[in-house]
Amino acid sequence: MATFSRRSLLKLAIGTSVFSAMGTFVACTAVPTAAPTPTAPRLTSTLAAAPRAATAAVANAVPATLKGTRIVCLFWSGAEIEQLYRQEMTEFEAETGIKAEYSGVPFEDLMDREMTLAGAQSAEVDVFGTHYAQIGRFGDAMLPLNDFAAKNNITADQYVKGSIDAFTVDGKLLALPFSFDMRALFYRTDLLKSGGVTSAPRTLDDLVQVAKKLNNPPDVYGYTIVGKADPALREFSDLLWGNGGDFLEKGLQPSPPAWNQDAGVQALQWWYDLIYTQKIAPPGVPSYGWEENTQLFASGQVAMNKDWSPATFKDPKQSRVKDTFSVAPLPAGASSPRTTGVCHGRGINKYSRNQAAAWEFVKWVTAKEQQVKMFNAIQAHPAHFAALQQVTNDATGIDKQALDAALPSLRSNPSCGGRSKRSCQTRRSPRMRWTSRPLRRCGFSRTPSWCDFR
Repeated sequence: MATFSRRSLLKLAIGTSVFSAMGTFVACTAVPTAAPTPTAPRLTSTLAAAPRAATAAVANAVPATLKGTRIVCLFWSGAEIEQLYRQEMTEFEAETGIKAEYSGVPFEDLMDREMTLAGAQSAEVDVFGTHYAQIGRFGDAMLPLNDFAAKNNITADQYVKGSIDAFTVDGKLLALPFSFDMRALFYRTDLLKSGGVTSAPRTLDDLVQVAKKLNNPPDVYGYTIVGKADPALREFSDLLWGNGGDFLEKGLQPSPPAWNQDAGVQALQWWYDLIYTQKIAPPGVPSYGWEENTQLFASGQVAMNKDWSPATFKDPKQSRVKDTFSVAPLPAGASSPRTTGVCHGRGINKYSRNQAAAWEFVKWVTAKEQQVKMFNAIQAHPAHFAALQQVTNDATGIDKQALDAALPSLRSNPSCGGRSKRSCQTRRSPRMRWTSRPLRRCGFSRTPSWCDFR
């Protein structure tokens, strides 16, 4: 095994991405607990109780004065999800009379674009797409949604536990939960069979050995992995936790860094060796994000890949592997099998001139009906609990396999993005994770693993 030296770190571009992104996380622990803003009433959270399956009715009536209003949304781009955007906006206009348009930006560039607009106090965009690790960076540029939510009977227990808290900064609800990232290991069944491999790898050591057997560059690489920006931080989180490490010595309490101790060094060493020593991943990996890896697997150029959804891989228009892939739980690290769980959300630009119309869209797109349609269209995982319950019970085939493979290993993303200490602690305290337990009390007939989200 190569020694992971300072020079190696400089050579490995992923290191730069990880450590620059990590600044967001470290900043979180230094922010003192702030009292909730009196004018922004906090939604009641039910973190100690199981979410209820039934949800309060959301008013669908749109004021006549809003019909004909045009709003612009800024979301991350991607082939499948942009099809979903177009479908959503067509249906939204038909139902409400409000015309919604979107602008798509690659995921790794989305936050920079939004920060530029916020810094300029621009009204160009009305609705922002964001997620747990980004929400705190908006500061006062996001419109608090507390009053809107209260007037429409939207409460925290209608969403996956902890998600409303994670989008609440100093008592201000800045976004409604939209979808959860849940990764699993997608692999080529034909290549495993021809390589004499009888089952998907169960550990990271197994993953390396299987990848070596299947590695046939430049035609096919054994495995691909991300290496830039936000994706690199999430990958490092997986490897760090899998090795039994954490970011700070005392969790989210102000304390010395722990990511640079043995578990973190081992995580980076494994990553480095995968690319530069064993050469079982494409050489361009340090510049890859989510979309590049998805495209590589769909094109048949890699044997194994972490991903959230089988949507691209089963689409005959985009995939060469639609009949030759399957999915399994992520391989475990030396300590545990974990993957970073991130909830995406929809919020409103404080400087929008169409805030009421923007709220109608945010409310509509995060409600149960649209969340179920989202899963059925692209297998993105709903943050709305009743929708999540429905798709978990109804999923079949590869969609069901992907859900079952992803659920047991989830854990919250470490980047608190500048939220108050209390908000961060709520999201991951104590050592927040999803665990597989019987869920009759949650209304499930079988066991996804997020009901015990505490």
